[in-house]
Amino acid sequence: MTDPISNRPRPVPVDNFARKGAEKAAAKANAVAGGVVTAPTSDSEVAVSKSSVMDQSAEVAGFKKITERLKKEPDFDRSKVDSIKQAIQNGQYPLNPRRIAESFVALENLISN
Repeated sequence: MTDPISNRPRPVPVDNFARKGAEKAAAKANAVAGGVVTAPTSDSEVAVSKSSVMDQSAEVAGFKKITERLKKEPDFDRSKVDSIKQAIQNGQYPLNPRRIAESFVALENLISN
């Protein structure tokens, strides 16, 4: 489904509850194991740990590039805001009552949990 104004695809919602549950399960498993971290014992394990460190550093470098790019961009697009204002005033802004209702249901579920 695309956004009717920008014609861009709408982002897929992230299931934060599943992610948090996985994090809790990992923390419990670590606690059960006594929180003991073992050192790599073979050359292959050392190579794997080095590659994972290199992967993490590449991710950090990529994250820094993204944050720098975001800092350069303005906080919002003034022309887009003005076009939305004009569409609302003209009664031409597309509203989907079903989507609005589904959003309220999702918010209500978050509040009640």
